[in-house]
Amino acid sequence: MRKNRLLSRQLKKCEIDTVEEITPEKFEKFLELVESSYNGYEKSLNLLDRSLEIASEEMREALEKNKKQTEQMLKQSRLASMGEMVSMIAHQWRQPLNAISLTATDLKIKISLGELDMSKITEGLEKIVSHVQHLSDTVEDFRRFFKSEKSMAETTFKDIVESIETIIETTAKNSSIDINYRLDKSCIFKSYPNELKQAILNLVKNAEDVLIERGVKRPRIEIVSRCDERKSYLEIRDNGGGVPPEILEHIFEPDFSTKKDNGTGVGLYMTKIIVEEHCGGRLKVENNKEGATFTIELNR
Repeated sequence: MRKNRLLSRQLKKCEIDTVEEITPEKFEKFLELVESSYNGYEKSLNLLDRSLEIASEEMREALEKNKKQTEQMLKQSRLASMGEMVSMIAHQWRQPLNAISLTATDLKIKISLGELDMSKITEGLEKIVSHVQHLSDTVEDFRRFFKSEKSMAETTFKDIVESIETIIETTAKNSSIDINYRLDKSCIFKSYPNELKQAILNLVKNAEDVLIERGVKRPRIEIVSRCDERKSYLEIRDNGGGVPPEILEHIFEPDFSTKKDNGTGVGLYMTKIIVEEHCGGRLKVENNKEGATFTIELNR
């Protein structure tokens, strides 16, 4: 079992030192602690959401007063305001928090049914540890994201997507969304992997939201990478019906949202900033036969 301070503390509270010592009663107590921690994260998210509303409102007012200078102002500030930091962390935390809840619930159901399979328990605990670590990593990633000192690394879209595949799969599974991958391992480029992880998660989450909101039958997301001699591409396609032509040109604006409720427009706007201003690439959207295709384009 992977070492993790948070997990170790929770296990000690339940008087569990090794996997062999796990009993249904002790494991039930452990799940209750996990659920309690999850509820605490939910309360924190509510506070973050309120901060996001305030930050978004201030952003909209500033853009109304001086739209012509918006682009230059964003470049100079490098998105260092607290409101932007809070909104991005909140946006990224939702997926791993949901994944933790789903994994814990699945394990609890197996316990109640008497299906105490140690291999499945170990696997479930490993997933929870991974998601908790992602929460911590996200904060650290964004600290680096807002600093000027960043180091580039050789990578591929295949490596980046596979590093966040567990989070993508767990949340999609809960909504019965099929995820199909076609990733080329030969398309190597130099960029900032941590920033690209956040951008890709934002785009996948956006596709999931569209599929759920529109009640699409047999919802599907395809994640495809390819390259040519000059560029590498990552396409995220859905079968959600596409983006209405009249709003295509506005979809990346900071105060524009297609969501009926609680939409701020921050997710896609910040994703474009990450890809284009921080990674030197291009993010575009177009409609396909079944839905929308968002494409990240980076120089090799």
